[in-house]
Amino acid sequence: MSLDIKNLVVRRGDFKLRADFSLERGKICVLLGPSGCGKTTLLRAIAGLEPIESGSIVLNDVHIENLPPEQRSLGFVFQDLALFERMSVGKNIGYSVAIARIPKNKQREIIKTLARRFRIEPLIDRLPSELSGGERQRVALARALARDPSLMLLDEPLSALDAPLRREMRRFMRVNLTEPDLTTIHVTHDVEEAVDLADEIIVMQDGKIVGRGTMSTFTAHPGSGWLARFMNLGLLLPLCDLRVIEKSPIIKVSTPSGTTFTIDAANDHSISAPLSARRIYVPFSALSFSDMAGHGPKILARIVRNLALASNKGKVVFDLIDIENYFFEMPIDNFKDWILSHAEGDIIELTADEQFCQLIPEDPQELTGRV
Repeated sequence: MSLDIKNLVVRRGDFKLRADFSLERGKICVLLGPSGCGKTTLLRAIAGLEPIESGSIVLNDVHIENLPPEQRSLGFVFQDLALFERMSVGKNIGYSVAIARIPKNKQREIIKTLARRFRIEPLIDRLPSELSGGERQRVALARALARDPSLMLLDEPLSALDAPLRREMRRFMRVNLTEPDLTTIHVTHDVEEAVDLADEIIVMQDGKIVGRGTMSTFTAHPGSGWLARFMNLGLLLPLCDLRVIEKSPIIKVSTPSGTTFTIDAANDHSISAPLSARRIYVPFSALSFSDMAGHGPKILARIVRNLALASNKGKVVFDLIDIENYFFEMPIDNFKDWILSHAEGDIIELTADEQFCQLIPEDPQELTGRV
């Protein structure tokens, strides 16, 4: 393993962060969660910028939890990038190697190599104030890589960019950070960004790790209504009744609107939660339109907005008729055909394929032990 974090505890006032996980060498891991969940605190603790209460941080078999930041073999890109505004691009890139007293000819070689790799060679003599947002991002990444770190830490470096430039930078970062020996942790609250960049995603809430995996594993097993809603994986329907069928691996559950679902008992992951805190999880992939497909529980939804994307793809914003202020988005592949027969304001029936439905608790549980 490249990074091994064991029983890490960080306190800031009333806030407590706990983390226990390891990362493979050469992978990009994204810390995903809402603002205030502890993502940046965890990143700063790994970097040595936040004191820890207990636990260990092992990087390439070396304990670094008691080392100063400059001795941890890390590259760090802050949210505001923290470029030296009075230094040229070249001097920004070479700052860490200059203070390490690396020979001048070696410094020039490192700067030239990184400038070429990050396509900023023509900008070497410019000041950061003369650069575009994307150019500043590339300078910050090049500077962080100048000392050949074992671990890259990225604290929402794309948050200030506009949407097209964010997409371009995600492509660029993915290509340039997937080196065999470079492990990366990237912090974001943007689900699309996490899915785009990550080999794996760690989801955090209230200082705890509540999920780890890829988009496909989260879709199959979100673990909680909160996570499924946060990542927009499917519908979360409340229960008003639950009946276990005797001598049968079947559970009958009903929603307040009277819709009944027949769910395999093996798909009940909410046993420890009270009925009011349990949800029927219906992945979007398990939904079809009743005028196109068959049998299963019916869910009434109103079309709020038809949103065209690229080519023949789009997404539709719905709200559920039987649940007040419940809005959700679904991708639509044949969008041009869809808008010919479905107008905003129409009420349609969605059919759920019960074999993919689950019972899950609303509130996420902390993943304990090694994750």
